[in-house]
Parts: sequence; C-alpha cells; structure tokens
Amino acid sequence: MRMDRRGVLKGGALAGVAVAVPVGARAAEVLVVYDSRLPESASFGGGQGIDLAHVSLRDAHGLMAGATRVEGLTRWSDWTVLRGLLEEQGLRRTAETRLQAPLSGHDGLLRWSMAAR
Repeated sequence: MRMDRRGVLKGGALAGVAVAVPVGARAAEVLVVYDSRLPESASFGGGQGIDLAHVSLRDAHGLMAGATRVEGLTRWSDWTVLRGLLEEQGLRRTAETRLQAPLSGHDGLLRWSMAAR
C-alpha cells in the first residue's frame, strides 16, 4: 500500500472527526445530526440520528422536538437554520467549532452542540 501526503491528510481528517465526538454523544438522550453527502459528516453520524441528505430541515426540526441535547457536524448554512429552530425550543449552544473538510471540498464544516438550559 502506497501512502502519499493526500492519503495521510484524508485519514487524519476522518480520525479527527471521530475523536471530536464525545463518548457520551452516542447515548440515547443525545440526538445526532449529520449529512451523509459529506464524507466527514457521514463518519460523524455513523448512520444513526438525523441525516440531512434524506430529511429536509423542516422535517428535521419536527424530529428534534423534545430533544434536550443535540450534536451535529453540518455545513454552516444548515447549522444556522437548525440553531435558530433549536433556540426556539429552548436549547442553547454549548459548543461550536469549525473543522477542515478536505474530503468534501468545503472550506470547513461546523461541529456543534446544543443543550437545554
């Protein structure tokens, strides 16, 4: 197997996303939001939670009703809409970090968390 700089960077990006997910984030009370069209986000979601590739933001909002903690790795535009909708439900931002996204070709994705006060 040949390793080049690009392969190392891609592997590091996915590994970075994986460790960015707290161990407790997979607990039943945490709702995960991701977009499977973006490799970094798909890795974060792991096939569980709300996949924005298959659910509109309006439908995602309905699925998040009653959530007390939401974790996500999405594009900025999705994060902006979801943040406003979740704030209306009484959740507040607890973390927000921009991550590099070399696999998806974006200038960065946002890793975010919101929780009820």
